[in-house]
Amino acid sequence: MYAAAAQTTPSAYPPGAKELAGRLLQNHAYLLDPAERQELDALNRLMREGDAEERNAKTEEAKAQADAKRRDAAQRLFALLEKSGGTLRMSVAGGAPSLSRIGPLNFPGNAGAMLMRVDTGAGDTRFFALDRNLGLSSESGLINIDVSAKGTTWVLVSFTNAPFGKSYLRAEFKADGASLAKLPVEIQTPELGRLSMQILSGESGKPVPAMVRLVWKTDGLDYRPSNAVDISPDFEGQGNSNSRRNAQLVGRLRGDYWCVPGPFDMPVQPGDWDVIIRRGPEHIPVFDSFTVAPGQSVSKSYRVERWTDMRKRGWYSGDDHVHFRIISDEDAQRLMNWVRAEDIHLANVVKMGDISRTYFEQRGFGKDYRVVMDDVTLSPGQECPRTHGQLGHTLSMNVKSMVRDVDKYYLYDWVFDNVHAQGGLSGYAHAHADFFFVHRDMTMNIPKNKVDFAEVMQFSTLGMDLAYEFFNLGYKVTLSAGSDVPWGGTVGEERVFAYLGKKRFNADAWFEAVRLGHTFVTNGPMVEFRVERALPGDTLTVEPRQQVRVRARAWGHPGGAAPTKLEILRHAEVVQQAEAAGEGRGELTLDSDVDSGYGCWLAARVQGADGSQAHTTPVYVTCEGYRFWKHDTVPQLIEKRRGNLAEIRQIVAEAQADKAQGKTKDDRARDQLAIQGPALLERVEAAEQIYKELEGTFEKEKNMRAG
Repeated sequence: MYAAAAQTTPSAYPPGAKELAGRLLQNHAYLLDPAERQELDALNRLMREGDAEERNAKTEEAKAQADAKRRDAAQRLFALLEKSGGTLRMSVAGGAPSLSRIGPLNFPGNAGAMLMRVDTGAGDTRFFALDRNLGLSSESGLINIDVSAKGTTWVLVSFTNAPFGKSYLRAEFKADGASLAKLPVEIQTPELGRLSMQILSGESGKPVPAMVRLVWKTDGLDYRPSNAVDISPDFEGQGNSNSRRNAQLVGRLRGDYWCVPGPFDMPVQPGDWDVIIRRGPEHIPVFDSFTVAPGQSVSKSYRVERWTDMRKRGWYSGDDHVHFRIISDEDAQRLMNWVRAEDIHLANVVKMGDISRTYFEQRGFGKDYRVVMDDVTLSPGQECPRTHGQLGHTLSMNVKSMVRDVDKYYLYDWVFDNVHAQGGLSGYAHAHADFFFVHRDMTMNIPKNKVDFAEVMQFSTLGMDLAYEFFNLGYKVTLSAGSDVPWGGTVGEERVFAYLGKKRFNADAWFEAVRLGHTFVTNGPMVEFRVERALPGDTLTVEPRQQVRVRARAWGHPGGAAPTKLEILRHAEVVQQAEAAGEGRGELTLDSDVDSGYGCWLAARVQGADGSQAHTTPVYVTCEGYRFWKHDTVPQLIEKRRGNLAEIRQIVAEAQADKAQGKTKDDRARDQLAIQGPALLERVEAAEQIYKELEGTFEKEKNMRAG
């Protein structure tokens, strides 16, 4: 039976309109002709703009204008869908259901959609976007679809895992739990094609692991390569424990990828496909499109070339913050595939702890438990102690055994000392954004020379505020970076490069380079920096007011991280700068003299065309009798550090007061904070004394500088 439902137009901004429009446009545009797609794109944009304008409106008039903009776009959406040939129309307003047309739903592959207008009488207009997995449907083939009891419901049902060929199901429409109608639906899917793909090293011509995004353009979704590494079990349910990794990169590289260890062959939907292949920032990413016809077999081979090879310049990349369980050779192989796919040379694989337990178990620590394949090493480390509302998270690298004592959990210096006794390196995680109040412990232990490094780049963010403050007080801290997977997207999305020079790469040489501070951090551009002959992390002694020669070079692939700005920083202020004259320039250089004053720190910072960044550890330029600090800001910086110490006193006092009142019995963290409070306060007072002595040094230098 055929019947056309009465035309109605929504009088208000209907719920779900923006969501349905976006889903239809992104995943099922095949239901519309080209002109309809173009119009839908404009309407989707108008509704989203209206939402943003309504949220940011400061006056009632502005809100009304934003709402009118959205309402007008929704009315136009209603009219567009009403006239579209891809719409099924059903009315139950007169009792017996009537359909505008019947016939098979011709899916473009084993996924497709049904767009329907369901009229149940006078009432409001609503829009719904639903998902139905036909691979999970019962033998009866019954698919439930909820609609409004009164009014007009536009519903877009997205189907996945449809059987090959012809199949049948029943769609039951319900309102408030009551069945309104059952619609028999015939689905016709085309024959699948087949895709085989291999990814080759540009150097050896042999297959290599890579990160792959494979997108069927018909629905805009990515599809898992048949041999993608299943890394989810080794995340122990923590963070984003999916094997599909959402890389927090910049520009067009951001998005979902799978780790592919080698060639694969798989059935695919017929139609147009896009593929992106990455192997870390030293390689040129591959972007390609191809078409697979029904029943066709397509073979693709890609060679991933380097645009730079940092190894030849003595630099080797690392990720200081990788969470991954390794209790078997199979676990190790999965992570090794992933790390090699991202072209990381050293991954610090951290066993994580809190005051109650540990996570991400490791087989052991030290050299015997490193996993080595060619010039790639998985080295066990730790992220512990970790406190969220107190002192922040620590990281340690190159440990021989895990350093952990819950009776000393708030005494981070005890951990640092024991890690150093093992020959390891200790520092702070998440210093890029001062997560979990990490500034408090930094204020205590950096002045005591307990700290080797700080993680200043993570989650696509370079955060230098805390590091600059400590540099400007005359303290040395090596810059590091890490992904924090599985909370991060993929290993090495931010990475630290360590300079080994002519030394052959191994984990010990890499850790020694980090200890010396010979590092820079990046999520795209590369940078080299020298002050005279000093590397980042080195100390250069000169005469007061001596001119020192500074040389810096930044370079990046012209299609992405090509540098647009290269800056030389002295005490966090730009003193030299080079900018790209136009797009596509792959390199910037600086070679000039800089006044050293009475001592300073100098570093290079880079901005890439795609929003990526890089930053070197400073070179510390000293003059005899002077610190390399930013002298005129020292009183304010010391006062800020004293405020941080006061915060520690306050959290200890609050925990001790709660314990005295019996409020910490069920809160182990606060109970231990109260118990360990006296020892922690001793460390606060020791830091206070250091800052007091620093004030004396400031006054002494002030007189020397005046003289």
